[in-house]
Amino acid sequence: MIAFISLEAPSLSLLDQLMGDNRMPHLAAIQRNGEVVDLVSPFLDGSVYATLYTGRHLSEHGIYSLFTWSAPEQRLRLSYDLMPEDTLFRRLDRAGKRVLAIDPPEHPIQELANGVVMSGCQFRSRVHLAKWSRPASVSRELSRHLGKTPRGEETFGRPSQRHLLHLRKVLMEAPDRLASTVERLLVEKSPDVLWAHMAAIHLAGHQLWDPASVDVIGRTPTGPDLPEDSLINVYLAADAALGRIRKVLPDHADLLVCWAKGMGPETCRSDLLSEMLERVLKPESTAGKSSGIDTLTRLRTILPASLRSKVADALPDVLSLQLTARLAMIGKDWEAIRAFSLPSDGPGLVRLNLRGRERDGIVPESEAKALCDKIATGLRTFCDVDGKESIAGIERPGDHLPPGRKLDCLPDLVIRWSHEQATNLRGITSPVYGHVWRQGAGSGRSGNHIPGARAIILPRSGTYRAINGRNPHLVDLSATVCAAVGVPHDDLPGQSLLEYG
Repeated sequence: MIAFISLEAPSLSLLDQLMGDNRMPHLAAIQRNGEVVDLVSPFLDGSVYATLYTGRHLSEHGIYSLFTWSAPEQRLRLSYDLMPEDTLFRRLDRAGKRVLAIDPPEHPIQELANGVVMSGCQFRSRVHLAKWSRPASVSRELSRHLGKTPRGEETFGRPSQRHLLHLRKVLMEAPDRLASTVERLLVEKSPDVLWAHMAAIHLAGHQLWDPASVDVIGRTPTGPDLPEDSLINVYLAADAALGRIRKVLPDHADLLVCWAKGMGPETCRSDLLSEMLERVLKPESTAGKSSGIDTLTRLRTILPASLRSKVADALPDVLSLQLTARLAMIGKDWEAIRAFSLPSDGPGLVRLNLRGRERDGIVPESEAKALCDKIATGLRTFCDVDGKESIAGIERPGDHLPPGRKLDCLPDLVIRWSHEQATNLRGITSPVYGHVWRQGAGSGRSGNHIPGARAIILPRSGTYRAINGRNPHLVDLSATVCAAVGVPHDDLPGQSLLEYG
């Protein structure tokens, strides 16, 4: 048996501090007794789940975000709908292996002949953890045991103190719900593979990293305040749950604890990118009213987060996400648009409206490189209004990813924002294209992803082995799970970090 436990997106420096202070003794023990493997950071953070679920590189599966562009349809699609049927869980299932997968984020609903896949155990989130299970009876049984699954939602924009306090409570309780689920189902299902994600650390990093840096609705000197140690307490709860899970694992079970990305201060400026791109492509727009703001950003500016949250809660989760995807691209005149920004809560993403690739493309392929160069040069002229750097770098996926049949599905340009915190950024400016002022409060997050992928392997049945000829990658984790239970994976690019026999 192998247990795959993802801590999602922790701060490595905070982990080191808490382990050093003996406040996360269970993770410290695993790290002390296991093999620590630093992994290549994903090129795009949003590709992590699809990479783990398929065992293939981003350039092979093409899913880089919950909202992924579909060129043949000239629209955004949900990652759930684009995920190949032949996922890692299906591969294991076909081989007769019993899988117990708990809260795999953004995973499509999937039936397994020999196992259980369930989502929305720790908390319910329309983006990451929709509420479902297969078989459906498992979720109903757990609800009787654990109680109703609480909602733990993020809403883009200025958060309220009431919402953050609610979220803190939900995230503090989430690791206990996960551990209780494992304790209840591990003996009952006797899985060959336990796959679980501690999603609370991820969401807490976004919302509780530094709430004091965010303009919060309802914060008063006399009202209930968010404790300063809220984020730390979620980490400690996760460590306690990790200890409980490890205690119930069979003695022969190999353990793989990992995280695919780190967490640090919020630096995202992607809500400004649409207007920045408009200025570069149409310099004359600087003289008049801004026209580059997309419909979704405009609505987020006009409508309070509380109202948008109520509307989203009133709709089925999938319908709410589909509506968001539609609003992000609605009203665009594709006959005039040469390039456009894609939705992102991290790096900026730009795609050309390329003839022969996009359904309504207008840019000849012969002009693509020159247009990319023009956009990159123009964007680099921008800095924050206080004079600090806005953009750390601009990259093209083909320069950083291995060849793959889905490479052309990715953004043409990826804008890496500077490391300057952007929670209270008012806007950016260019000596060529003028000021672009932030509409609304930005993401409302205080924390966001930074590089820092790692795996800790504690072998029991197998023996650790280093990767040959390159640095370890996420695809190697999927290969390791297959190897641990004897499932062929020669068609996958990953190498196992464990060997047997």
